[in-house]
Amino acid sequence: MRTHRRAVAAVALAATVIGITAAVSPAASGGVTPPQPYSCGVNGSGTISGTFGDAGLIGWQGDKDGVVACLGGSFYVRDGKDATYGYGVYDNAPTTWGLSGGYLPAAVTGFHRAGAAVTITNFGDDVTVGAHAYVVIYSRVRVSNPTGSAITLDPAATSGLVSLRSAPSRVPAHATVDHDYAVAADRFGQKYAWPAGGALRAAGGFDQHFGHMRSFWNAQLAHIAGIGTLPDRQLVNAYKSGYIYTQIIRDGNRLNTGENGYDEEFSHDVIGILANLFTQGDFTNAHALLLRARYVIGSQRQYDDGVWKYSWPWALYLLKTNDLAFVKANFATRGTQGAMTPSIKEAAHQIAADRTGPGGIMKLTNDIDAGGYWTIDDYSALFGLAAYKYLAQRVGAKSEVSWASGQYNSLLAATNKALRKTISTYHLNYLPCSMIEPNDDNRCSNPEDANWAAPFLFGRWAWDGYLFGARQTGPGINLIDATYRYGFGRLAGKLPANTFGGYSPDFYSTGYNAGYGSWGLASATFRSQGVASYEFMVDESQSGPFSWWESSDFPNTGSPWQGVHPAQGNGSAPHAWGIANANKVLLDSILAQRSDGTLLVGRGVPAAWLRTSTPIAVSNFPTVAGRRSGIAIRTVGRRVTLRISGDRPGGAILFELPSFVRNIVSASAGHVDNSAGQVRLPPSVRQVTVVLRSAP
Repeated sequence: MRTHRRAVAAVALAATVIGITAAVSPAASGGVTPPQPYSCGVNGSGTISGTFGDAGLIGWQGDKDGVVACLGGSFYVRDGKDATYGYGVYDNAPTTWGLSGGYLPAAVTGFHRAGAAVTITNFGDDVTVGAHAYVVIYSRVRVSNPTGSAITLDPAATSGLVSLRSAPSRVPAHATVDHDYAVAADRFGQKYAWPAGGALRAAGGFDQHFGHMRSFWNAQLAHIAGIGTLPDRQLVNAYKSGYIYTQIIRDGNRLNTGENGYDEEFSHDVIGILANLFTQGDFTNAHALLLRARYVIGSQRQYDDGVWKYSWPWALYLLKTNDLAFVKANFATRGTQGAMTPSIKEAAHQIAADRTGPGGIMKLTNDIDAGGYWTIDDYSALFGLAAYKYLAQRVGAKSEVSWASGQYNSLLAATNKALRKTISTYHLNYLPCSMIEPNDDNRCSNPEDANWAAPFLFGRWAWDGYLFGARQTGPGINLIDATYRYGFGRLAGKLPANTFGGYSPDFYSTGYNAGYGSWGLASATFRSQGVASYEFMVDESQSGPFSWWESSDFPNTGSPWQGVHPAQGNGSAPHAWGIANANKVLLDSILAQRSDGTLLVGRGVPAAWLRTSTPIAVSNFPTVAGRRSGIAIRTVGRRVTLRISGDRPGGAILFELPSFVRNIVSASAGHVDNSAGQVRLPPSVRQVTVVLRSAP
């Protein structure tokens, strides 16, 4: 969304790849220092990365200082140690780097050395030693010999890694040898002494702790809406790993933006992360999280749009849980810290106080990291008012319903008037990022600055406002398709398709890239843009396994990591707010819940997904009042079948794939609107088959 907001410079990139000689043990070499592991440490920006700007994350839920994982099997431990651990056996050979099982927080580096296939797996587990809790990083260096002769290959482990098992460096023909290690890496914010090596050995081996780690995270994933299968399996894994990263990054009830950079709370970040958790159906510690968000938006006004959208997570929480008593208790009552813990009502009324811009629009802000009358602000405020009106209706505050309606209508009129004047004066055919200027006259003048699309994500109004029944008129709804065409048109020949650009100094892509497709769900022709841009992130901008910098640079073709990966990035990696936006738009594209009870199915499903034999399946999705439902969509030729499982939805089901528009012949149930591409079903229907005129 921004120029790098906390004055973080670009990650330094090594100009050349340095080869490493074959690893030998100190004993075998007469005391020669073994080769050093792959570089993973603090760079000039104060963040941590590998030689090629790479950075992932391993650790545990609630840890204080998550551990940064780097490409070559190295990792960087903070919590006072501030040291790189790794294995000199890695030599920058062509490398694969991913997550165990596709999504677990266990980074797996693979490469070949001296005829052997080598994998290095690193993960964290919660371990109690004595009376103290630690996060311990467990490593396994597996050396497999596919040849007909013995191979000698030592892992060359960094000093400080505790060996958990005795294993030879000599690997017989057609055999495999595992070398296991451990190091304590975090103390959950405490300062007690680190455990001795003997205590780590006594605490169990690699396999025991891997099994505990896997069981724990799978149990956590069971709480949220599960994306079971998609034609693009990588998105299933990205969705799961994103949730896990978010849990590692957070510190208790503090929804931090990152571990590696931005290891703190920021107002609009916290609101977005919390809204995604509720959309996914994670209500663990919801009361504490909502009250913590109240303190963040009350005590920190760096980004005003976070204050104006404070009603959003409350509205989502009430819609999906029906916990009316808790909402009533906080609707008009401040917290114990006075103005730093405003009530829901007080935060909403701040919108009216902040309408000091020309003609009654929102005030000048720094919400895209530059001063201006930004379009995202007016749409953020409109959306906040729509969510607040829903809350006021539910708690029975009739005067506040009237106030919210009046403010909404007044601000919408002022917004539309200001935008129409700007569009007319400057002969624009797009929604400008400023309320009073064309994009050529502000930071959006650079086509590669992704802020041209800022209203399409951070404003939330066109899509999320629709979900909460907002009345929608004007350029913000009429120019969605035209603005996507305008922005992508300016990027043609400069950047690949489906990236929105980046932020200075890295103008390639961002961690918000998928989220910028959110307003496309309210469009005519860009309804699958969020999915397409998420696929771009997976295919072309990972800086770690499903880890993205807030902003990333062009790819480095010299990286040993196979695939397309940015040469450097800035901000934080992984970035929890970017992950939240990506996973929300993915889930919304398949299943979304309106406040009137209507369940939307398939709104952003790409046509290409319907041309495969793989079903689109989601389970445990939170609808309304504690209900959980699931769907499965399967296509055979021109026949598309939807099955509903779990609880009956609270309202009608609107089955509306983009491929349905003016293409429906018949449906086995419900009412068909062919021009809109919709089949409306009563909540009692469990299955419908739609016959299309043309196959997707």
